[in-house]
Amino acid sequence: MFKPGWKMTLFTVLLSPLLFSLGQWQLEREQEKIQLQSEFDNRALAAEINIDEVERTREDLAFLKVKARGEFQNEQIFLLDNKIYEGRVGYELINPFLTTNGTILLINRGWIALGESREQLPEVNLLEASVEIQGTIYVPLEEPFLLSSIEETQHASGPIVIQSIDIEFLQEQLEKEVFPYTIRLASGSPGLEQANWQTVNMAPEKHRGYAVQWFAMLFALIAMYIYFGFKNPRLHRDRE
Repeated sequence: MFKPGWKMTLFTVLLSPLLFSLGQWQLEREQEKIQLQSEFDNRALAAEINIDEVERTREDLAFLKVKARGEFQNEQIFLLDNKIYEGRVGYELINPFLTTNGTILLINRGWIALGESREQLPEVNLLEASVEIQGTIYVPLEEPFLLSSIEETQHASGPIVIQSIDIEFLQEQLEKEVFPYTIRLASGSPGLEQANWQTVNMAPEKHRGYAVQWFAMLFALIAMYIYFGFKNPRLHRDRE
């Protein structure tokens, strides 16, 4: 006779939907990453567009290849914290850029190594002349995950260390309106330090693997529920 007991039944009923939804979520993430990589590959074949001709409100800005002529604004530079390259800790260098048409861009110049300590910031190579840059618009998929509410750090002089790209905060610091997304410099573009970014931060196959794990846990839970449900009455009494 099948008598799993109310505790085992309640546990299974509550946990099963959670395990199923987690597996389904990972499969959805897999499809998102596949679509994202496909979009990036298609955009990589397109010609560059002058950034001043780009409509800021269009919905397909991600990975759009752009170019701009102007000058880097070195009065206020930002260092995006906790960026890793080849096992080394550092920053991503966010350098404002003023186009010839007056648009302020937030240019991601790539990775630079941590200084001798967090109190001593790294030296930044400044570009003073007018240049033409090339890059892609980076639209984040989701809000960054922060371990704590670490505030931005400004030393007596030099760059401001930031924990995430907060456009409103950066506009307040610059006291100017900026383009709503960062521009990641392309290979060979003036100002590029070390490109360390990836199209997707996790391969689609890993999401599929995680989905298999969640579904396997669901199968094991259901199998355990059925197994103990048919065990002898003495074990039922022990569990109760």
